[in-house]
Amino acid sequence: MTLRTKTILGIAFIEIVVLAVLVVSAMDFMSTSNEKQLIQRANSSATMFAHAAKDAVISTDLATLDDLVNEFMTLEDVAYVRILRDGNELACAGDKALLERAMQNDESLGSVDDGIFDSRTPIEVGGKPYAYVDIGFETAPIKMMLQDAKKAIVGIASLEVVLVAFFSFVLGTYLTRGLSRLTSAVHRVRERGPGYQIQHHSKDELGEATRAFDDMSAKLEQNYQDLMSAREGAEQACNSKSRFLASMSHEIRTPMNGVLGILNILEETNLSKEQQKLVTTATESGHFLLSVINDILDFTRMESNTLILEHKTFDFRHCVESVADSFTPTAESQNLILHCYIEGDVPSKVCGDENRIKQILLNIIGNAMKFTHEGSITVKVSAERKDENKVQIHCQVQDTGIGINDQALRYLFDEFTMVDQTYSRTKEGSGLGLAICRRLCNLMDGEVTVESQPDVGSTFTFDITLEMSDELISSPIAVHRQDLINHNVRVLVAEDNRANQLVIREMFKRLGVDIDIAENGLEAVEMSTQYQYDIIFMDISMPQMDGMQACQKIRQFEQGQSNQTTIIALTAHSLAGDKEKFLESGMDDYLSKPIRLSQLVEKINLFLTEEQNTASVQKSDPLRLKEQHDAHITKVTPQHNENKETLDLELVDEIIIKQVIEDTSAEVLPILIDHYIEESETRLTKIYQAMAAADKDVLEFESHTLGSSALALGNRTLSNLARKIEHLCLDGQHERAFTYKGELEQIAVASIEAIKERKQQGFNEPTAN
Repeated sequence: MTLRTKTILGIAFIEIVVLAVLVVSAMDFMSTSNEKQLIQRANSSATMFAHAAKDAVISTDLATLDDLVNEFMTLEDVAYVRILRDGNELACAGDKALLERAMQNDESLGSVDDGIFDSRTPIEVGGKPYAYVDIGFETAPIKMMLQDAKKAIVGIASLEVVLVAFFSFVLGTYLTRGLSRLTSAVHRVRERGPGYQIQHHSKDELGEATRAFDDMSAKLEQNYQDLMSAREGAEQACNSKSRFLASMSHEIRTPMNGVLGILNILEETNLSKEQQKLVTTATESGHFLLSVINDILDFTRMESNTLILEHKTFDFRHCVESVADSFTPTAESQNLILHCYIEGDVPSKVCGDENRIKQILLNIIGNAMKFTHEGSITVKVSAERKDENKVQIHCQVQDTGIGINDQALRYLFDEFTMVDQTYSRTKEGSGLGLAICRRLCNLMDGEVTVESQPDVGSTFTFDITLEMSDELISSPIAVHRQDLINHNVRVLVAEDNRANQLVIREMFKRLGVDIDIAENGLEAVEMSTQYQYDIIFMDISMPQMDGMQACQKIRQFEQGQSNQTTIIALTAHSLAGDKEKFLESGMDDYLSKPIRLSQLVEKINLFLTEEQNTASVQKSDPLRLKEQHDAHITKVTPQHNENKETLDLELVDEIIIKQVIEDTSAEVLPILIDHYIEESETRLTKIYQAMAAADKDVLEFESHTLGSSALALGNRTLSNLARKIEHLCLDGQHERAFTYKGELEQIAVASIEAIKERKQQGFNEPTAN
């Protein structure tokens, strides 16, 4: 309802109430007044008539009485008149029906029920009633007059209400016109921003309101401009900070890559104990510097909300154990006892960011190691199911260190803050570790808290929420990656830093691979057009032509060719979005400095084809394994001679079995085998049906899935045959793939029976070396 409508209705309601009171009061006053007049008239008329007729009544002059009665009947509103003496009627005139009825003297109009007001007046002689005069007056005229008066008053009141409504409408329109202008101005400011002026000022209160609005809008516009200028300045400062961090990260990482690489090479040479100690100290310092840089970069990503958590299935129990195991040498060197308790309700398979969880554990346990000089450090992990799909992990790290006072606890998780106690001058750090832990826990719907007493110890507790997972966890078998490199692979490295060139060359030299070096992007383009390389490691920041420009040039040159050279970014750039830019420029992957030997081997094995690298496997393989070993092999006799090489492999690979136990546990493995057998039987049924129906698409998909799951649980022979069928489908040799049905049935039965027998033998946890 609008303000104008409310104004009209409000004034009209008030006017109607007032008029109703006035009309009722007026009608009541008129009714009372007319009643009094009627009674007064009746009394005075009767008294005068009685006085005039007194002598005639005494003398019984009937003729005179008749004349008086007839003359009295000529008066207005007189219905009848009669004179009684001793019960006898001396004279009368008027309506006979009224004269014949019994006389009832009326005291007021309220007692009148026949429309006649009856009045009896005595004629006294000697102070005593001698005779009576009865007179009847009609009340209809009075009532008719009252009805006419009521109609007139109601009509006048209705007209007044209409006039009031009209003038209220005019007044409301005048008032709301100014308010409507104000409302429109507010909407315009909301949609287009402040600064709009109404510029229609009257001299009343509405004019004051519009002037106040114009002043406010102008002030808001000025404030908005100031805020926009401040925002632009803040964004420029933030961008400058990000560019500075990216530049400094690159400038620090690039020489640090050379330093750590050379130190890594020196560690493997013949050094004296003193020299070995110096090299170890230098390496630790270099890694510490890199960790500080990583903390700053992580904090920058969190500030800009560009840090995105991964969502992958991993073994949480193994994650905690591996972090705790990594601190075992440190604990032993400091004569500390390190305990790790993981309750049975903690799940193995969860979905989340394993690396970030490790980062939290490394920070908290690392701090406990720093500030605990004697005693023990205890890691306790428990879990609580929130629902069918989510679990809350509760992790507690308790130490017997020097503790933290109450004042320092208040700002312990603030950025760039270290506890100002005696150890704050002797322990290194960026002051970001716990701040990053707190933000990471918040991203995982959790929190981190601390309880501490000086000289007693501290207890850090963090809770995170993770999703449960039923996916099979695949992890690579720990083998010597150097053995997987094909020495004939041809590699080009584009790197302008001399120290990095030396490091990379020495790394490949240890692998038995000769490489070519390009000093800049332009040389890399020229060399790639002259020679055919299997893989190119491309630095990003180089003179003359950077790595992304060089990659685009190479991709342009390769247009129309069936095979493209694998190009991997080799750089110290590490801010969010860098990897996406490298991939958009045509690169295949990203490798951050400082580079390690295992990373180089992993990338080569990942991208090179079987012809280029005989030891690598397809990208779809869940595990990259050592091809030859002679530990616990079960054989089966081939059905076709042409496929003898497939069947001479093992049915159950004990290396894979041991690795699965290390990644999960001996208790979980039988359950995994049961799930695997059930799933494999379903897959095999679909494969047989696809072969019978000559459905190549289903056969290709199911063979791929069977090959992956079989290899994950050690059925290597079954995996190889499934892979072979899959590759035949991919190569278009579907008819040949269909011929392997009998052989697949034989090997599948033998493989599943073998894994069942292995399950019955039981599994033991691996012993520490």
